[in-house]
Amino acid sequence: MSFISKYRLSWVPMRHKPFSFFIVIITAIIIHSCSTTKFVPEGEYLLQSATIKSDKKVIPAYEMETYIKQKPNYKTFAVFKLPLFIYNVSGRDTTKWINRTLQNAGDPPIIYDSAMVDQTVVGLKRLMTNKGYLNAEVTPSVTFSKKKAKVRYDIKAGDPYRINNYTVLVNDSIMSDPILPTRIMSYIKPTDSDSDGIASYHVFDTILIRSSLVKKNAPFDLDMLDQERERISSIFRRFGYFSFDKEYIGFEADVMDENNKVDLDLSIYPYTRSGANGQVIKGPHQQYRIKSVTFYADYNPLEDGDLSQYKPTSVYEKNGYTIMFGPRGGYIKPFIILNSCYIAPGDMYNESMTSLTYSALSQLRILKNVNISWRMEATDLHCIITCVPDKKQGVSAEIEGTNSGKGLFGVGAGVGYLHRNIFRGSELFNVRLRGAYESLSPSFSSFSENYFEIGGEASLTFPRFMFPFLKESFRKRIHASTQFNSSYTYQRRPKYFTRTVLSAGVKYIWQDRRSSLNRHIFDLFDISYIHLPPPQSASEIDFYEKLSTAARYYSFTDHFILSTGYTFSRSNVASPSRRGRPIYSLRASIETAGNLLSLAALIADAKPDSMGSKQIFGTNYAQYVRGTVDYSKTYQIDERNSFAWRTGGGIAFPYGNNQQIPIQKRFFSGGANSVRGWGIRELGPGAYFFDESEASDSSDTDNFYYHSGDIRLDASIELRTKLFWLLEMGAFIDAGNIWTISDDEKQERGRFKFNKFYKEIAVAWGLGLRLDFDFVLLRLDCGWKAYNPSDDPNVRRWPIGKPLDFKENTAWHIAVGYAF
Repeated sequence: MSFISKYRLSWVPMRHKPFSFFIVIITAIIIHSCSTTKFVPEGEYLLQSATIKSDKKVIPAYEMETYIKQKPNYKTFAVFKLPLFIYNVSGRDTTKWINRTLQNAGDPPIIYDSAMVDQTVVGLKRLMTNKGYLNAEVTPSVTFSKKKAKVRYDIKAGDPYRINNYTVLVNDSIMSDPILPTRIMSYIKPTDSDSDGIASYHVFDTILIRSSLVKKNAPFDLDMLDQERERISSIFRRFGYFSFDKEYIGFEADVMDENNKVDLDLSIYPYTRSGANGQVIKGPHQQYRIKSVTFYADYNPLEDGDLSQYKPTSVYEKNGYTIMFGPRGGYIKPFIILNSCYIAPGDMYNESMTSLTYSALSQLRILKNVNISWRMEATDLHCIITCVPDKKQGVSAEIEGTNSGKGLFGVGAGVGYLHRNIFRGSELFNVRLRGAYESLSPSFSSFSENYFEIGGEASLTFPRFMFPFLKESFRKRIHASTQFNSSYTYQRRPKYFTRTVLSAGVKYIWQDRRSSLNRHIFDLFDISYIHLPPPQSASEIDFYEKLSTAARYYSFTDHFILSTGYTFSRSNVASPSRRGRPIYSLRASIETAGNLLSLAALIADAKPDSMGSKQIFGTNYAQYVRGTVDYSKTYQIDERNSFAWRTGGGIAFPYGNNQQIPIQKRFFSGGANSVRGWGIRELGPGAYFFDESEASDSSDTDNFYYHSGDIRLDASIELRTKLFWLLEMGAFIDAGNIWTISDDEKQERGRFKFNKFYKEIAVAWGLGLRLDFDFVLLRLDCGWKAYNPSDDPNVRRWPIGKPLDFKENTAWHIAVGYAF
């Protein structure tokens, strides 16, 4: 069960003076500093710090610190040793439950070990040598004071050795006569040498040198040379050399100490195997050709055992492919399997095609597990692919709680059904019903006075591009799916409106199989019909009458939204080559609506009404363009601390048939994923505030619509630290706001202006706790207002001066996942 807060949570204000808060903090720090050595035995020392100082930046500091064999107790937010403090709070009597609990939650003191210092010196020396600094010196120094030890490793790197000449020579006697693709042979022009001192004598020499990681004057980096061995062995395996690996590649280095230069020779060793009498037999490396590809489409290793015992119920054969179906019969169409296979009988073995095949088959939702193996026969290969099918159908249920503050609670629930293979082509059919009920009044049981929502959605996803005129080569190059979706939602919000939304759409989703970091979504069309019946109750009528004319006309009357859009996203979270680099995520989208309906209205010669808008089937339609972009990045400071930041924005511009964007497509600010010092839909636009003195009558009140806009700007920084068990902590600063693009009625002071928008950027700060269950992260954040851009004379411009005014200056948020 997950608990998601949609609105601001209030808190009973504390009546303590601000300085008492700081006294508590100072007292805690003093206690901490006095007790850090509480559990350090006599004659031993607490490892206070272990640092590395180098006169040259060889690798990032975070990576270099991983070579320290003994590290001190880690610091929360890289400042305060909270786990050690928790451990030291405990007593020595471990028979007491409280002492055991505190010690399990905290970290015991790290006792200085001189042997670990020696091991660290050896490791750092090896690191510097591997990076080309053969003459580097690593000197440790230890300072002892009051049962504490500080260790410092000083590195004098010296000048790196650099690569002078690099020679690649592949001896014909250790390679079988290579059969290379025409596309490779077409651009090879062997030369004796080039201007970079790189010599080439044979066809393979030129292939290996192209895109080489080894460059003239580059540092003599052994890690880079190992990556070059991996790259070269991969090239051979892409050209049919199935048994080739990096152990057949060696470098010979001629080191010249007088000028710190290194001449490198790359050698390819012959293929070796064991003979009948145990002797080692050397010979040329062989290319292998694929003779057959056999699928076991319904294989269960626990029940079927060895493949020789597999009993097929039907067999499909075509062009050297064989598909064997087991007890489930032909549960999947053969062409679906073959379209996901890049391994072709008659072709030379290519490691890349194996990887692409594995990836493509694994993305078929009906297959639970895929394994690819090979059987050698002379210079022929037989490919064996086993597939373990998943369950065809499944049912899911979920429930969530909501808390809007002031003791008002709600509950939501949903039930879903999915079929992973509804047309025997690994098509995913998904149906979900959902409902929600939330108290808007003190009486939870008063159905007529509380928020109610019910709806459902259905989608059908095909694992391929369902679009004509696409080349087969393009279809093979990308992993694509086509999704048809529809939804229905009924919402009743007493005192405001009742609304029904009916939607349908088609979208294409794809990724390049060779560059899976990029993801594309193209919404071919998404059409929604929003129906709002005339207000019935006095409070609903009052709400409508208090809205501006444009808001009432474009957001709270029946209308169509027919849009098309494109979304691009890129993230290296799952990239195997990230290797400790910062995690980043980019998402950008563009959407336009109403153009096709405008064309239809033009053809039908529809006449504009008093608002200058045309109608289709007697109903308004929205016309606008909307774009957003968001970027975030996370840096790992050490094993338990990370720093993240994000920035983003968006703009929506109405044109043609609209003077204002419908409420569904406008931006809002505040909430768990925005400026967290405000509740959702409480901030902005600009310096807007509801001025009771300007209200048309005493019943005129502020409402959620007035806190929406056409422009959004957001920025955040967040420091995250792991505490203990599943518990994490975060400290953050958020900034942002929304604006309108014009002087909208009843949203005075909300228009975006270049000469003042920067003064209207709200700022909030806060702390949060998180429970990280790996598969889901639950987050509780408390945000404090730091700078309030509202022109309301009754609020403080700088509420950061009163951090303990919880009632007015804070907002609580419960959410799932990080804010960014």
